[in-house]
Amino acid sequence: MYDNIIPLQLDLQEKKNDYALATVIKTSGSSIAKPGFKILAANGKIVYGTLGSPSLDNVALKESEISIKNKETKYLKIALDKDNRTSDYSMNTTCGGMIELFIEPYIHRRNIVMLVESNEDKLLGALEGLIPYIDMNPLVVNINRDEETKRLLSENHSDDYVVLLTKTENEIGFISHFLREKPRYLSIVSSKNRFNKDLEQVKRNDPGLDTSLIKCPAGIDINAITINEIALSIVAEIIREKNISDKQ
Repeated sequence: MYDNIIPLQLDLQEKKNDYALATVIKTSGSSIAKPGFKILAANGKIVYGTLGSPSLDNVALKESEISIKNKETKYLKIALDKDNRTSDYSMNTTCGGMIELFIEPYIHRRNIVMLVESNEDKLLGALEGLIPYIDMNPLVVNINRDEETKRLLSENHSDDYVVLLTKTENEIGFISHFLREKPRYLSIVSSKNRFNKDLEQVKRNDPGLDTSLIKCPAGIDINAITINEIALSIVAEIIREKNISDKQ
C-alpha cells in the first residue's frame, strides 16, 4: 500500500538527510486518517502523506521536527474536538474522536573520516576500537592509494568529522581541501612545529582559507600520553562537537 514511500526514504538516506515517519496507529470518530496513514517529514516539510487536513498535517510536521531534533520517538494523541483535555492536541473540528500517532526519527550516522599513510597505524586502530560506541561510521582513507584519495576528493564531507593522522608534507593538500569544504570537525595529530609549517604552506598556496578551522593538537586536553589515551581524547572532542552542533 505504501511501497512508493520506500524510494523517498532511500533517497533521503543517500543524501544524508534526517527524517521522521509518523504513522497513525489508532483512530476513533469520523477522521479521514485511518490506521496505517503515514507522513514522511524531512528538511522542515512534508515529503509524503497527509492526515486529511492542513491543521493535522502541521501538527504532525511540528512534532516530527521535534522528534528529529531530540532523536526520540513520540506517541501523540490528537483530539478532533476543541474541548478534549486528555490529549496532546485539541483541534477545532466537527469530526470528533481521536487520532493516535507514532513518530519515529531516522538520524543518519555521520562519518569520522581518518586520513592515514598506513592502515597499520596504531592510533587508527585505537580510534576504530572506540568509534562503534558513539554511533558513527569510521571511514579510513589511505592517502598513498590513488583510488581512495580520488573517491575522497570527489565526495562531499561537509557533514562529517575529519582527523588527519598523516605525518608528511603530502597532508598539506588535504588540509587545504578540507578547509575549503568546512566539515563539522577538522583536526590533525601533529606536533606544533610541524603544524605551524603546514599552515604557513597552506597560507602561501591559498591565502583566502580560514586556517582557524583546523584543531591542533587533535583531542581535548586530558594530559594524554598513551596511544589509547590520545584516541580517547580525540573521540571525546568529536562527541562534544557533535552534540553542540546537533543542538543548534
